[in-house]
Amino acid sequence: MSFTIIFLVILIALTFEFINGFHDTANSIATVVGTKVLTPRQAIMLAASANLVGALAGHAVAKTVSSGLVDARFVSPEVIICALLGGIVWNLLTWWLGLPSSSTHALVSGICGAALARAHGDFNAIIWSVKKIKDGKEVSEGVLHKVVIPMLTSPLVGFVGGLLIMGLFYAILQRARPRFVNRVFGKAQIASATYMGFATGLSDAQKTMGVITLALVTATASGTFANLPDGLGFLRMDKSERAEAAIVSVLNPSSAPETISAAAEVLEKEASRLKPGEFKEAFLTLSEKAYAAVGKPQDAARAAGLAAASHATVMAAEHARWLPKIPVIGRLVAGKHTDWQGLLTREMDAAAKAGKSALVVAADKVHDLSPDVPVWIKVICSITMALGTASGGWRIIKTLGHKMVRLQPVHGFAAETTAATLLAVTGSLGMTVSTTHSITTAIMGVGCAKRFSALKFTVVERILWAWVLTLPAAGTIGYLLVRGAQAVGWIP
Repeated sequence: MSFTIIFLVILIALTFEFINGFHDTANSIATVVGTKVLTPRQAIMLAASANLVGALAGHAVAKTVSSGLVDARFVSPEVIICALLGGIVWNLLTWWLGLPSSSTHALVSGICGAALARAHGDFNAIIWSVKKIKDGKEVSEGVLHKVVIPMLTSPLVGFVGGLLIMGLFYAILQRARPRFVNRVFGKAQIASATYMGFATGLSDAQKTMGVITLALVTATASGTFANLPDGLGFLRMDKSERAEAAIVSVLNPSSAPETISAAAEVLEKEASRLKPGEFKEAFLTLSEKAYAAVGKPQDAARAAGLAAASHATVMAAEHARWLPKIPVIGRLVAGKHTDWQGLLTREMDAAAKAGKSALVVAADKVHDLSPDVPVWIKVICSITMALGTASGGWRIIKTLGHKMVRLQPVHGFAAETTAATLLAVTGSLGMTVSTTHSITTAIMGVGCAKRFSALKFTVVERILWAWVLTLPAAGTIGYLLVRGAQAVGWIP
């Protein structure tokens, strides 16, 4: 693996993010433009600012994309390139047709299709359903929980939510003058558009961040970044090649005590170069458990003390952060850091009672740990997406803001509030929910609150076909690209 390939992955990922701006960020501002509350230029500036704040606020979705969809053994920078190209081709096609298809599902299906091809058709390469530890708690991971179920339920929630909220507004405002309603909700829609931009950043802007993080994790673990110049040190992720090898040694139930002791020393040494965080604490805690398992209590006590100190530093930093203290938003963006000492102790006790190897179970939990997304990736991705919105989002804006249903400010406020709440909640849970599906179905629900004939069903039908075809189309493109690369020897 070369630096050239890694930088090519980053370049193509940012290209996808730029095109994502045509689709998903354009969706987020379509209603505020369609109701003429803001001009396209004003809406784009608002969306770009809110996207950036939302993207910096959390990382749950990026973690899902970077580690929760496919088996990392079948992921390489070359495979990621093919996955991204699959999503890009489909996005460009639907953008040209003016259809608000899902960039989220184009990317996810591209990743799954490419990984399946790399595994030579072995469907075990796709993580369908599994339990993992993330942000301090056990969660259900995999395509079923993070993609399929949200894909089926979020449009329904968006439609019903938009219908109910708009129906409530009709009941409350039935005697109000139209001029008064437009004036009040014209101002309120600026707030709802900001909320929508924030939720889009918290949810949708993170998909490409996860892809770039996945590429950097793969490169770091393979040793590509072992001799990085100081100026490029920001590319290196926390789990190095040596740390990965040490964890694998502990994972092997037949490893000799000398091997486990050496692995514990490596993990402690690797942790010493990391800043306080999940990986530092997890490495030190596993090192402690490994030392204890081979009869080195003094070394175990030292590692345990270092792990406790790291955890205390992280918790103090989270307590000092101002964003989690904001009402409502705070609950969405507050960090949920794992107490690795308590977690591994509980897991090992349960494993021992079940007759399993306690140390192997502990190592497996650490091995599954997914990385946080570096701030520089968040910033560059959110800025790139904003530039994409400014360059080509008008086709999608016209479809959602003008063609599908005629919108007034009160309709825009109801649709944006519904979709933004759905995105914010699912984004905080790490679900890869589509901005497109959320805002489009919310607009449909708002339109139907007045009368079902208000919707232009020919436009709705075209949109639904684009949704149905996205997963198989982008996945097939990613699959065929990897197969072609295997035929010419670029990918094994």
